[in-house]
Order: sequence, then structure tokens, then C-alpha cells
Amino acid sequence: MPIRVVTYNVHACVGIDRRYDPERIVTVLRELDADLVALQEVGGLLAGGIEQARFFEQQLGMHMIAGASRQRRNMAFGNVVLARGRIHDVTLLDLSILPFEGRGAIDCLVDTEIGTVRVIATHLGLLPRERRRQIARIAERLREKPQPLTVLLGDFNIFGPERRVLRRVGAPTPLPKLYSFPTRRPLMSLDRIWTIPNQRLVRLSAYRTALTRLASDHLPLVGVIDG
Repeated sequence: MPIRVVTYNVHACVGIDRRYDPERIVTVLRELDADLVALQEVGGLLAGGIEQARFFEQQLGMHMIAGASRQRRNMAFGNVVLARGRIHDVTLLDLSILPFEGRGAIDCLVDTEIGTVRVIATHLGLLPRERRRQIARIAERLREKPQPLTVLLGDFNIFGPERRVLRRVGAPTPLPKLYSFPTRRPLMSLDRIWTIPNQRLVRLSAYRTALTRLASDHLPLVGVIDG
């Protein structure tokens, strides 16, 4: 059985209509019905004081790990990994490069229908010199604990010729161009999913519907990993 994986920058659940609506993100994720999900820009409180990450965990019935990369109004803000199977051996990587905004990655193992998969989920910085150092840190981490199957996914903020730097962390050549940002008229391939070894990712697409064009400023990417 293959597994479905998703990466989605949810923009703190604020859609392009400037409406704050975590329920829309939950609806999208239910439609995608993935075994493994990486979310970026998760943060904020719902009515009753429930954090967004915990809300997604409860609504989807999945296991959850949150990796805060910065604080906004005294609330954690950053990456989240959700999985149907057990999440273990978790390391939260600090990818912050001063004086830029805090960044991070979640490095963990996830039990799936195709066995244990190593997951590295991240959201890189806005400037090339910042991203180069962050990529170097991820490359070092990959060398430390090699696994039979690794999936890297997230919002890498990389497009154009700079995407060659992703080869340092196992990205395939050529790297697929899947335009995911901005949702009204996608022009940039900021969001990425690949596997090491590369051939285990057998299908990859941007999920574009009336709802995903509205719910965030990024489209989700959906990948299928062969068992």
C-alpha cells in the first residue's frame, strides 16, 4: 500500500479574504485524507483557548508534534507534523540565523503502512544567504542519522536557479515545478516534497480547488510514496 503525504502552509489559518477560519483548513485536510501532513505557519488561539496545532490534532484524530520557531503575541508559531501512525525519535532543529526571523525543522520517525519513515519538515527563510546556511544544517543532520526512507517536505521559499541548492539535501534532478503560491494565480514553486531515495515518490501534485484558493495563500502539495 502506498501512503499519501501533504505539505501545506496554512498562513495561520487566515485566508486570502483575510478571514480567520481554521475550519476551512480542517476541511481541506479531510479532503486530502493523508497519512502524513506537514503544516507551516501554524499558530494562534481558537475560542476557548485551544491552540491551532491541538485543534488540528483533535479534529483529524492524528498524532501531532509541534515545533515552534518563534513567538507571536506570546503564542508559539511554526511547524506541525500530523500522522496516523506513531511519531517518535523527535528532534526539533533550530534553523534560526540572526538577525532574521526564527526558523526551524521537525526531524522525526513516523510509523506508517510501508514501515518507519524518517520525516524532516521545515519552513526556510526569506533570503538566499539565510537559506544556504539552513540547507547546510539540514544536510549535516541527514548525514548523522541516515534511514532507508526519508521524506523532506515543507515551504522552502526557493524558486528559480537557486533550487539547485536543494540537491545538497537529496532533492531530485530535475526538480518538479509545481506552482503553489500565491493561490489566486500560482507563479512560484515554494512548496516541496521529495524522498530519499527519490524514486519512492511516485506521484506529486498541487491540490487546487475553490476552497484551497481561498483558505490560505499557498496551495497544498500532495505526494504518493510507494511501499
